Amino acid sequence: METHVILPGEIEVTDNPSIELRTCVGSCVAVAMYDHQVRIGGLAHIMLPQASDKKEKARPALYARSGIPLLLNKMIKSGASKDRIVAAVAGGSLILTDRKLGVELNIGRRNINIVQQVISSLGIPIVRQDTGGYFGRVLKLNLEDGLIDIREVKEKKQKDTESEIVGDIKLEDFKNRIDKLKPVPDIARMIISRIKYSGTSSYDLEKYIIKDPALTANVLKLCNSLDYGFQKQIHSIRRAGELLNPETFKNIVLDASGYNLYEDTINGYSLENKEMLNHSLCCAKVARLISQEKKINNPDVIFTAGLLHDIGKVILDQYFFEKFNLIMDKIINEDMQFIDAENEILGYNHAQVGEIVAMEWNLPGILVESISLHHQPEKTKGNPEVVSIIHIADCICSMIGYGGGANIVANQINRSAISCINLQSDDVDKIIEKLPEVLNLG
Repeated sequence: METHVILPGEIEVTDNPSIELRTCVGSCVAVAMYDHQVRIGGLAHIMLPQASDKKEKARPALYARSGIPLLLNKMIKSGASKDRIVAAVAGGSLILTDRKLGVELNIGRRNINIVQQVISSLGIPIVRQDTGGYFGRVLKLNLEDGLIDIREVKEKKQKDTESEIVGDIKLEDFKNRIDKLKPVPDIARMIISRIKYSGTSSYDLEKYIIKDPALTANVLKLCNSLDYGFQKQIHSIRRAGELLNPETFKNIVLDASGYNLYEDTINGYSLENKEMLNHSLCCAKVARLISQEKKINNPDVIFTAGLLHDIGKVILDQYFFEKFNLIMDKIINEDMQFIDAENEILGYNHAQVGEIVAMEWNLPGILVESISLHHQPEKTKGNPEVVSIIHIADCICSMIGYGGGANIVANQINRSAISCINLQSDDVDKIIEKLPEVLNLG
């Protein structure tokens, strides 16, 4: 059966019985509709409750008030009958650790309230509903039989007993084992081709490099090595392109890509559909958007920090694939959060792995803290605003369904991060409204 993933702010309607519609939601809301007689189904991924008429007209699928009637109209135009259509609703989770504070920023509850009102006003019965709580959900609609499956992904409490499976690789061993990360094959090929066959500039190369966290990490590692002897550490790809002469920069990028120019076979990420890459890019873009909304300096550095925050997961995936599969099995089969599964299987987690490698590679402290403390922003000492932004961006990405692989838990935003950058309810709404354009959705 073919699976169609519905991204945030998207709607799809189909009568193809061999298709399964699927989406992942945190505080967003998934609305599924189905007509059993003609086997026509549709799914909408709603991000916000409502907006001005102008905004809803421009992007109707983004909002509950305009998106749900649009979904119904698409169903009817495809041959479904309104009298036979039924609906299912999932999502609307809280995303904050502090529940009193969560009421103020509770997009999930506001989404659910409007979704229920709109569906009721349209006269469509809701036959299944799974909403609220502090966890993410996956909703699947099977077009062949109309079966709607809603799976919750909950955080499990850590066990008091010892780990069921003890990692045989010590945390400190990572710095000696990791020399270079494997970039995404398509991006590496594109960069190699442009360097080899055209007079591309450092700025042109930057546009490709920052699409891949592994390649970005490799380039920054080389730039901050003793070979180049810069007095100040380089925090971003743009800065590297400015400081290095073009030929030197190109040679570094080629080295970071890890391939001979004439090599045809390039291996890359094992994560299905590059979901981790999509999450990293989403986090980087959302982090930069937050910095712009809150007028916090160094958006390029913040973008890089967002891109690299989960580099520990990339390391686990690329170098310890067997262990990584065990972690994914825990998440999928036991509804466990990513970091808890890592601690149980390995005895440590991706943030710790990322910190070890980032320090060994002499990455700037601001990046080391963003990598190591993005789940614990209250512990940061040198860069509280940046780490808080990365933490919040990471949570928002999970909230809208860009959690990275099976880790679609509605990550709870830490109260200290909210206070650090003075995040308000209106700020969150503005950020989410801009996401479809920033992420090139719709």
